Amino acid sequence: MLILSLIWLGLGVVIGGVALAARLAPARWGRLGWLGVLALGAIAALAGGWLGSTLLDRIEASLVAVWVSILAVSVVGLLARRQRGMPTVE
Repeated sequence: MLILSLIWLGLGVVIGGVALAARLAPARWGRLGWLGVLALGAIAALAGGWLGSTLLDRIEASLVAVWVSILAVSVVGLLARRQRGMPTVE
């Protein structure tokens, strides 16, 4: 499970990097907002992976980790945009 946890952390960091490329980092987080988005993706993927391995099998746990991380990072980014009054669709 240690190897899977490290894989899930890596997947979360990659998903956080994609969210950074899409400019989903909240501006209120300041200059280190990019680090927060990466950490959010990693923590969400780890939590999703552990949840998936508890409820499902180890193989499906990686899919759950990816989707939980995508949802967490995108929802935080979209909520931050809505709070600033920016349109969600450009």
